[in-house]
Amino acid sequence: MGPAKDLPPGLPPAHSRKWHNRRWWDQLGYLRVRSLGNPQWPRDMPWLITWLRRERSTALPADQGLYDEAITAARHYARLPRRAPEAEHAWDRLLKPVDELLTRRQTRHLTATHEARTGRSDAGS
Repeated sequence: MGPAKDLPPGLPPAHSRKWHNRRWWDQLGYLRVRSLGNPQWPRDMPWLITWLRRERSTALPADQGLYDEAITAARHYARLPRRAPEAEHAWDRLLKPVDELLTRRQTRHLTATHEARTGRSDAGS
């Protein structure tokens, strides 16, 4: 297994205190920083595929295609020998749609937070 993969912008590092509350509304992000980005994680593909399918079932329609990409990449990775030269490239292909999902989620979160703050300050005027 290769080195830890860089996290998408806006995602706190694995040991950040921000995960104390964030992991409840951003379980995919928590999984990404604590497991998927950890080179020591055993890469349990059957579990991960089941987890991604469950997440997909409640995802926004616009995000479901990225879950499909991640599931397809996980299936491909599962068929490769772990020591195969292309295994790390296949893992990166799995992380790409996951990171795009997290980037979208972060953008939506920041937008909702901004709108909530703006709405509250407008209501008090």
